Amino acid sequence: MSVTTEQVHAHLKTALKLDPDAVHVTEVADVIGLDVIRSRTLLEESLHWLKQNQEPTYDQGLFGLFDKPGTFDPAHRVVGLRLPDLEREIGRMLGGLG
Repeated sequence: MSVTTEQVHAHLKTALKLDPDAVHVTEVADVIGLDVIRSRTLLEESLHWLKQNQEPTYDQGLFGLFDKPGTFDPAHRVVGLRLPDLEREIGRMLGGLG
C-alpha cells in the first residue's frame, strides 16, 4: 500500500465529510475505569492501519470517536460517525484509493 498522507487526508475528508485532524479515535484500558491508553486523529489512526496493511475491528466498548483528544467523556463523542464507518473507509483505502 503506497499512499501519501495527503491522499489519505483527502479521502477521509471526502468520504466522512469531516476534518480527519479534528476527530480522535480514543482507546480505554477497560470499560470500568475508562482510563485512556491511546488517542489518535482519524488521519493518524488510518495511516497506522494502512502501514500494517490491515483493516481494524474496533471493540465499541473500548474505542470511541471524540472531538477532543485523550477523553472518553460522552460530552465529546462525535455524532454522526461510527467506528464501523471508519473500519469501512480504511478497508476501501486498503483496496486502493484509485
